[in-house]
Amino acid sequence: MHISNHGRVLVLLVGLVTAGCSSDKTGDCPTITGITDAAIQTIFRPGTAEDPSNVLYTAEITGVTGTCDIDKKEHTADSRLDVSFRVTRPPSGGEAHYTIPYFVAVTVGSERILARRNYSVAIVFAPGQTTATASEHVESATLHTDKDKQPYDYQVLVGLQLTREQLKYNRQSGHYGS
Repeated sequence: MHISNHGRVLVLLVGLVTAGCSSDKTGDCPTITGITDAAIQTIFRPGTAEDPSNVLYTAEITGVTGTCDIDKKEHTADSRLDVSFRVTRPPSGGEAHYTIPYFVAVTVGSERILARRNYSVAIVFAPGQTTATASEHVESATLHTDKDKQPYDYQVLVGLQLTREQLKYNRQSGHYGS
């Protein structure tokens, strides 16, 4: 199986999910959580150095909650998620539109990704606005459990799609504890 660069970054992030996260585990449901290391994405102005003075905007996942329906006979769990975002930018006079890519992955253990779907959220800044928020509802993240596992043995993970360079910047800039 070939794993893309985004897949490699996701595998790395899945291994780090226990380093800290916000979680909503309801009874028998899979753990539904945001990945701390993939919760912030800083975008710099094109052609500039990775310096705080060159930040175009910073996107952040501020919350992940969810519920699920379990069908024990069919060995399935269907999760619904609500993801909250906050995007900030330096003071600017103009209107701006951004598309923030994120993913939802279903995993078991720290390195086995069973499914992954990419999504995006549209962010609009009015002239002069420095903070914008958005919420997304993901209607279905279905998993089929192995016969020897329960839904709570799995995780539904949410994160922003980061490059290795963005992940490195997050760690070097102190967004997360090392």
